[in-house]
Amino acid sequence: MSFGEQLKHKADEVHLQEKAKDFGDAVVQMAKAAVSAAAGYAQENRDKVDGALDKASMKIDEKTGGKHADTVTKVRASVDKGIDKLVEHHDTTTATTPTHPAPSVPDDKHSAFDNPNEDDSAAGNLT
Repeated sequence: MSFGEQLKHKADEVHLQEKAKDFGDAVVQMAKAAVSAAAGYAQENRDKVDGALDKASMKIDEKTGGKHADTVTKVRASVDKGIDKLVEHHDTTTATTPTHPAPSVPDDKHSAFDNPNEDDSAAGNLT
């Protein structure tokens, strides 16, 4: 049995492919939870968020003598737009009846161990 075959056998034995998919699904769920938490915070504390952004804008203007006021205004508008989208997305995903199933990592259609062009003899034969 070649090294590649041994490696594939061991990966199958410990169910590596299934564990990698489960891990990927867990990462997706964790990312969704983080985005949801950020959106919830932004929604519940919009006044605080706006206050912090106002403070930051004023500080930048103060430190640069207003030299970059147009850029600061544009960035602030983009940040506000992003927060609005985040909150809006949060509102639609927390509806009582979800219309879409939770996203997950797609099944791996290409195994790292199945390469028909690979010559196992180059890696050495460990049998």
